[in-house]
Amino acid sequence: MIGVLLAALKIIGIVILAIIALALLIILMVLFIPVRYRGKIYFKEVPDIALSVTWFFKFLSLNITYKDGLDIIGKLGWIFKLYSNHDDEEETDSIEGIENYEPEVEENPDRVNENKKENITVENNKKAGVISGKQENSEADNKIKELDKQEKKQSKKKKNKPKKKKSSAKKESKLDKLINKAKDIHYLLTEEENKKTLLLMLEKTKNLLVHILPKRIVGFFKFGFDDPSTTGQVLEAVAIFYPLYKDDFKIVPMFYDEIIEVDISFKGRLRVFYAAYIALIFWLNKKKLRKRPE
Repeated sequence: MIGVLLAALKIIGIVILAIIALALLIILMVLFIPVRYRGKIYFKEVPDIALSVTWFFKFLSLNITYKDGLDIIGKLGWIFKLYSNHDDEEETDSIEGIENYEPEVEENPDRVNENKKENITVENNKKAGVISGKQENSEADNKIKELDKQEKKQSKKKKNKPKKKKSSAKKESKLDKLINKAKDIHYLLTEEENKKTLLLMLEKTKNLLVHILPKRIVGFFKFGFDDPSTTGQVLEAVAIFYPLYKDDFKIVPMFYDEIIEVDISFKGRLRVFYAAYIALIFWLNKKKLRKRPE
C-alpha cells in the first residue's frame, strides 16, 4: 500500500515539475525570442502598403495590407486564424439583413375598415375625457403657477449674493492650482538629483528607440514639383536625415517633372526582455524623483 502511494506521489511530482519547466520555458521564449517586423510601402498615385509582425518563426503572425482596402489577418500556429476584419464585416452584414427583414402580411379590407372604426371611437372617447379633465384642473394649475412664481422670486434674491462669492473663490482656487503645478514642474526640472534621474531616463528612452527602429531601410524616394525651387527646398530638408539611410536609400529629385514615387522596404525587431528592462529602470527611477517641499 505504501509503495503504491509513493509511486502515485512520484508521478504527481514529475507532472508538477514538467508543468513548471514548461511554464519557465514559455516565459524565457517570450522574453528572449524577438518580435520581428518587416514592411513595404509603395506609392505612385495609389498606395500599396504591406506590414507583417511575427514571433518564433511565424508561430504568431499579424499581417496588415492596404491596396484597394484594409486587410488584417492574425494567425496562431501557422494555420489557425485568430482574427480577420473581413469576418467582422460579414457578421455585420448578416445582422443588418436580419434586422431589416420585414415579413409580408396580407390584410383583408373588411378587417381594416372595422379596425379603423374602433380606433376612431376610442380616440373620440379619450378626447372627451381629456377636455373635461382639463377644464376642472385649469383653475388649480393657475393658482399653483402663481405660488411657484412668488417662491422663485424670493429664492433668486437670496441666492444672488453668495453666488458671487463662490465664483470668485473658485477662480482663486484654479489660479492657485495652476501656480502650484508650474512650481512643481520647475522644481522637478531644476533640482540637481532630479536632473540626473531625468537624464538617465532620457538616455534609456533613446536606447529603446534605437533598439526598436528599423535596422535597415532600402528603397528610393523620387519627387518633383512644378517649381524647381520647391524641389530644391524639399531636397534640402530630406538631406538632414542622410546619416540614417546613407547608401541603402536613394533620394532622386526631378527638377523638370512633377512626380511623387516612393518605394520603401524596412525590417527590425524588438526583444521583450530589453523593453521590460527599460520599463523597470523607469519605474525605479520614478520613485527617486523628488517633489517640491510644501
